[in-house]
Parts: sequence; C-alpha cells; structure tokens
Amino acid sequence: MSNAATGAGRNNGDGEHPNGGHPHYHHRQREHHWRPPHPHSSRAYRSGVLRWAMAVLFTVLAVLVLLAAVSVLLVVLVLQPRAPYLAVQNARLGNLVYDQQGVLDNAELELDVRAANVNAHAAVAFSELELRLSFHDMVIAILRADPFVVPPRGERPLGYVASSEAVPLDGAGRAAMEGALDRGVVPFRVSGQARTRWKVGGLVAVKYWTRLACQIRFFWPNGTALDFTCNSKSRSRY
Repeated sequence: MSNAATGAGRNNGDGEHPNGGHPHYHHRQREHHWRPPHPHSSRAYRSGVLRWAMAVLFTVLAVLVLLAAVSVLLVVLVLQPRAPYLAVQNARLGNLVYDQQGVLDNAELELDVRAANVNAHAAVAFSELELRLSFHDMVIAILRADPFVVPPRGERPLGYVASSEAVPLDGAGRAAMEGALDRGVVPFRVSGQARTRWKVGGLVAVKYWTRLACQIRFFWPNGTALDFTCNSKSRSRY
C-alpha cells in the first residue's frame, strides 16, 4: 500500500504533474539587460573628437602662415625693395646777426631738401616730416611739410628758408658762436625724420621711419657751405 500510494503521488498515469500542471523543465537562460551608456565614456569620446579637430585646425593654420611667409620672401627677393630717404643737397647761410648780449637775433638758412624714392615698382607716401635746425643744441627753427607721395624712382624737392628770431644763447653757446665767428666758419646741425609707407608687389605693406642727422658748416660772411653729406639712408625700420 505504501508503494502504490507513493507511485500515485508521483504520477497519475497520464503523465501529468500531481498538481494538475505540466512538468517544469528548468533551463537557465542568459538574461540580457539594457544599460544606458556610461556618461564618462561619452565625454571622453567628445573630448577626443574636439582635440582631433583642433589639431587639424592648427595644422592648417600653420601651413597657411608658412605659405604666406614664403610668398612674402619671394616677393622681396624678386622685387628687392629699397628704403626711401631724405637728403639735404644744398645749403646756404643767408644772414647771421649776433649781438654782444649773447642773443642770436637772426639766422637765415636756405636748405634744398629732397625726398627720394628709389623703388622701381611702388610709389611712396611721406608723412610727419619734421626737420630741426640748431646751433650748439639750441633749436632755432623747425621745418615741416604736409603729406605727399613720390612716384617710383622719383624725387620731391622741398625748398626751405628757415629764419630764427631772437634766440638767447647760454654761456657755452655764446662761447661757441664767438669762436666760430673768429674762425669764419659757423656750424649748424640739421636733424629730423619722416614716416614713409609703400607696398611691395602691391600686397605687402611696409612702414618705415627715415631719420637724418648731420652738421653743416658755413663760411661767414659769404654764407657758402663746406662740402657735406646729409641723408637718411639705411636708417631704422618701424
């Protein structure tokens, strides 16, 4: 009896589970769960793309800058631009009045100044031109000019008649003037500058301060100038 009951409890003869259901077959299946992308990996991807794009951009810019520099160098080598300059070509001391009180009552100087452009392919604009005449570090006159343009391989004459009025000299200046009159040779100093601007090959803009400084000595009383050289060639670039 116990064996039959036990068998009946296990199987009712129809192959069904004693509880009336189908037999359970336990199969362990792999479960797949969706997970959102990790925020750190997304940021790292975007950062990598950004770095790559910036590297490409900087490379392109570097190549463009290099090409521009090479182009400028080729233009300079082919055209060989030269700096414009100022030059005092002639000078004369027209009048000189000095009294015993150490006052330079009048000094009249005539100067033939030229603005020269030695470039063959570009016009040059001159501006802010100013020349100072002085005796023993005492400025007696200032010469200026309005802006102007000099064509290629051209010159612009600038004629000045500078006249001083009642310039008192200090002790050293009086001594220098009296010694110059005794020797019959009176020195005056010319100094100044002008700003120039032109384009090399019509593309590359060049700005340049041309400066001069020289001493011109005059026989007195005839007023002629001794041989001199006074120009601003090979001066500092801006």
